[in-house]
Amino acid sequence: MSTTMKGAKTDFGVNFADGRIKGYGLVDPHGREKTFYVLYVRGNPNYGVNQYSDNLDGTIKDRATGLTWMQADSGESMDWPTALKYAEDMEHAGYSDWRLPNAKELQSIIDYTRSPDTTDSAAIDPLFKCTEIINEQGVKDYGNYWTSSTHVNTSGAAQAVYFSFGRSLGYMRDRFTGEGAWLDVHGAGSQRSDPKVGDASLFPQGRGPQGDAIRIQNMVRLVRGGEAVRVTQ
Repeated sequence: MSTTMKGAKTDFGVNFADGRIKGYGLVDPHGREKTFYVLYVRGNPNYGVNQYSDNLDGTIKDRATGLTWMQADSGESMDWPTALKYAEDMEHAGYSDWRLPNAKELQSIIDYTRSPDTTDSAAIDPLFKCTEIINEQGVKDYGNYWTSSTHVNTSGAAQAVYFSFGRSLGYMRDRFTGEGAWLDVHGAGSQRSDPKVGDASLFPQGRGPQGDAIRIQNMVRLVRGGEAVRVTQ
C-alpha cells in the first residue's frame, strides 16, 4: 500500500457512517497522531487468504471462496446498467451464468500489498489482467470496478459501489495556497460509490469532502458461483 494525500502514512478503515472503505492518514494536518476505533475478531486465521488456481481458459478459481473469476476485465468502462447487461450477455469458458460481483465478493480479490505507486500494478494478484487507463492526473493508472451492490444513502438507490484497483483520486485544495490538484486521497483498494448513470463532466472537481473523482463509466470483472442474487436497474 502506498501513501495518500501527498505522502501521508495511511491505514485502511471502514467508515460505518457511509459504508465506505478508505485509507485514513495516521496524523492530522497539524501533525498530531490520530486515534481510531477497533473491532477485534478471533478464529478462522485463514480468512481472507486467497487460494488461486489458473483454469487455463481465461478464468481464475479462488478455492478460498469457491468463486470463479474472469481473468481479464471488460477492457472498457461503462455505466452500471450497461455493466448489468454486459454480465447478462456474457458467455465464456462454456458458462453463461456470469454476473457482476457484490461488494463483499469483489473486495475478496483486492491485494492491499499492491498499488500503482508501490508495485507499478493494480491492487490485485498478477494472475489477473487489468486494463490500464489514464486518470484525472494524466498518468497511467488502473480503473474503478463496479459491483452489483447499491449504495443506499440520502439520494436513494441512485449510487452503486465500486472498488478502486488503482489510485483512488480526489480533488483537493491546498489549505494555504488554495490551489487545487488531483491526489490519491483514499488509496488503491478503497471502496466508494458512483452514480449509476449520468454525465461525469458535471463533476469537474469531484464530489464530497475529499473531492472524490466521479467517473460513472467504470470497469467490470465478472464472477460466477456463490449465492447469486438477481439485480435489477
